[in-house]
Order: sequence, then C-alpha cells, then structure tokens
Amino acid sequence: MKTKIYFIRHVDTLKDPNQNASKWVLSSKGEEQAREISELAFLQDCDVIFVSSEIKTYLTIEPLAKKVNIGIVENPDLDEVRRGDKFFTKEEFEIEKFKQLEELDYPAFGGETANQALQRFSNAVNLIKKTYEGKSIIIVSHGTILNLYFASILSKFSDLKNRWSNTKFGAIGITEDNKVLKDICE
Repeated sequence: MKTKIYFIRHVDTLKDPNQNASKWVLSSKGEEQAREISELAFLQDCDVIFVSSEIKTYLTIEPLAKKVNIGIVENPDLDEVRRGDKFFTKEEFEIEKFKQLEELDYPAFGGETANQALQRFSNAVNLIKKTYEGKSIIIVSHGTILNLYFASILSKFSDLKNRWSNTKFGAIGITEDNKVLKDICE
C-alpha cells in the first residue's frame, strides 16, 4: 500500500506586531479557509494529522480533525524556518525572505538557515513516513519550509523566490511514495 502525504500551508493569519509570528492566530479570512479545507472530500479519509508547534497550523486543521474525529499530533520539527522575535514590516520581511531563499546558508531573521531547516523538516517527514507506512497523512506547516521541501524533491531550488511568492495560504501539495502528485505552489 502506498503512503500518501497531504502537505498543507497554514491559512491566513492575524498579524500582530506585539507577538512573535509563532503565536499568531487565524484572521477571519483564515477561519473561512480552514472551514473550506475541512470540506475537502479527499482529506476526509486521512489516518493521522501532524502540525508544527505554531498555533496557526493547529487552527488550520482543527475543523477537519473534529469532523473526522482524529487527534492532532504536534511536532516542532515541522516548524517554519526558525526565526528571531523581531517584527518585520512587509517590505523588510520580503527583503529578508528573498535573501534567505537565494542564500540557503544565510541565517535569516536571526534564526536557522534554510538548509538547516530543510534537513530538520525532511528528517521529521521521513520518520513520519516510516512510522505510518501505507497510510494517508496530513502535515500542516509553513510556506517557506514546504517550498524548500518540494524544491528538494523536484530539484527546483533555482526558483524558490517565485515558488514562495506564488504559494497561497491553505495551499495543498501531495506526495505519494516520494513522488510529487501536486506541487505545493500550484
């Protein structure tokens, strides 16, 4: 039996400059997006759900988890590329993000490098796949780390800025036995 993983980028958040981005909750638009995800028939038969340690990933999938009566497993190794606490304006954020996506060994936002994050995330996904072989798995995470992961599978590192810019909140990418069936940035 094949192992299928549905990777979901968290939905839209309420940006609060007084809090670290890891503590941001969903905006009203994000709450609607989470409800829409819970209605997707192909996600209804999942066997296990994993989220990063950031509350926005939990809130993204909570409506589906309640609907199908499946618990949610938190795994901090599925976190976004780890960053410092400073709040960045939209313009400052994009400058730093683009540098991070161009220089994979650059510690953007005072945190870990893209390569370090990709290794951490890939190890976590590989362990989940091994533990839940032949199952249908949902992993809810973040735009940068998901694009790094898909870029590594597809050998598309040269286009990371464009991939990240075009990945919508609530985007879904699908893999089956390490083959990409649907790219996260489609």
